[in-house]
Amino acid sequence: MHLSRTWRASALIIAVAAVAATAGLAFGPAPASPSGNVGGGAIGLPLSEKSVAKDMLLSLRAKGGKVGVDGQLYASCGLGTISGRTTLAADGGFTLRGSVTRKPLVGVRNTTTFVVRGMLTAEGGEGTAKMQLRVRSKGRKTRSCSSKTVSWTARRPIDTGAVAATPPSEGTLYGLTSQSGSRAKRGIVLHVASAGRRIDRSLFGYRTKCARGGIVVSEDVNISPEFDVAADGSFREVERFTTKFADVVVRTTVVLRGQFDATGAASGKLAVTERYASRRTGKRVDVCKTGTRSWSALG
Repeated sequence: MHLSRTWRASALIIAVAAVAATAGLAFGPAPASPSGNVGGGAIGLPLSEKSVAKDMLLSLRAKGGKVGVDGQLYASCGLGTISGRTTLAADGGFTLRGSVTRKPLVGVRNTTTFVVRGMLTAEGGEGTAKMQLRVRSKGRKTRSCSSKTVSWTARRPIDTGAVAATPPSEGTLYGLTSQSGSRAKRGIVLHVASAGRRIDRSLFGYRTKCARGGIVVSEDVNISPEFDVAADGSFREVERFTTKFADVVVRTTVVLRGQFDATGAASGKLAVTERYASRRTGKRVDVCKTGTRSWSALG
């Protein structure tokens, strides 16, 4: 199954790449109370084009009785953005309500109104999220839609020290990348299927930096098509595609590498490279990259 490009976030940056080694991403032992970064989100099951509307990424950073939240949640008319900070209750519970406006393209304004509820522990957290999205495009009728109420899970990845091993037969893994967002590290979530032989969906958030500064970049999400897992639990997905806009053509390479270990966790590296060229002249406009980023996820 290869997901339609229309499900990718509609920004000047569309995809993510991932490269390099499969070393574990260590965030240290979990503290006794909610503190530090946890991440994950949700993958809608059973997988289909329509179930993307139940996908989301969410990452949280707890500190000093407060929690910062970053997230992206899909609905039928586009990708909503979650961002804010609120107080943690004594038991780790929280409710975050807010509104975020972003401009993914010239002449386009997306406004997300959201509510995120959850309970954080030392190891991660669980909760629900829902949003309404309003998309205003110059010269077009304003569109509005609501997401499903999505149940999310977040985990605190740690370096278990376990040896490489085959993956679990089926399940969802939740975690973080080493790239920072506005309030927390960025989230990653993967679903393992077919008796551990495939990863049939993976999502992760990212931001690129452009060499010349001539491209407007934004927070975005990559949804990878399904790919195989080797018998030893290692995997490497390479995805290349071209996206055309009114003024530029973007050629993107996506690479995601990782390795499962004996605990059922997985870790690896990811990165983004996008090459922009003028649609009129064919000349290069800019090159944008995330740089190589570590990631780690647990079931």
